[in-house]
Amino acid sequence: MKALILAAGKGTRLRPITDYIPKPMVPLHGKPLLEWILLYLISYGIREYIFAISYLGEQIENYFGNGERWGINIQYSRGLVPAGKAGEVWRARDRLHEEEHFLVIPGDTICHLDYHDLIEFHRQHNGMVSVALSTRYRLEVGLAEIDSHNKIINFLEKENLDRPISTGTYLLEKTIFPYIERFNPDKREVDLPGDVFPVLLHEREEVYGFIQDYDWWDIGKINDYEALAKMPKQEAEHIVYKSTSTIDSKKCDQ
Repeated sequence: MKALILAAGKGTRLRPITDYIPKPMVPLHGKPLLEWILLYLISYGIREYIFAISYLGEQIENYFGNGERWGINIQYSRGLVPAGKAGEVWRARDRLHEEEHFLVIPGDTICHLDYHDLIEFHRQHNGMVSVALSTRYRLEVGLAEIDSHNKIINFLEKENLDRPISTGTYLLEKTIFPYIERFNPDKREVDLPGDVFPVLLHEREEVYGFIQDYDWWDIGKINDYEALAKMPKQEAEHIVYKSTSTIDSKKCDQ
């Protein structure tokens, strides 16, 4: 199975760091962020990758090359400007068309998603799309409970939302390409959840949510990046490699 890693964005939320390096290359305990993400995926036996690159993409390509250093194969899908999540899928279609289904993974998120379980879920449900959802998301703001007279009766500070949250990973069937094409992706940015998924739902195509209680860190947000960067290296490595010792990598190497 191939994995398309989305690494084309400008990383505006991490400026001024990303004025000079692309977001997937921001340093984290001696390695670029994208390398940490890649190592976790490799531990699941995923060997075939496509990196969608644009903004300062030559830095990513120069560092990772063809993937030989990690015993994997990396190809590149390049564009002059970012194309949006669906647009990047469309841009890489010539490298994905032989795959019945493929993973789409953000290049700025570290998570403990079990890819074996996600793939098995997708195969069992046989839908066009499976969206990875985590039940762990702590709000960065407080919530107020207000009665009918606008009187605050309770205040919840940075509570866990306790609802499934998309962490940006999708498993897609190749039958999604015609739906992306409708949005003219060669001429404009096209998003998956914002543009394509609503059309699928409207036309009653099957979109499933794979719900799992897993930790995740959106390094595209300065707070999450600083939190991981300030951790002791051993603790940060434990976060990235958590539970990988129990993984049977052959399950994804197909």
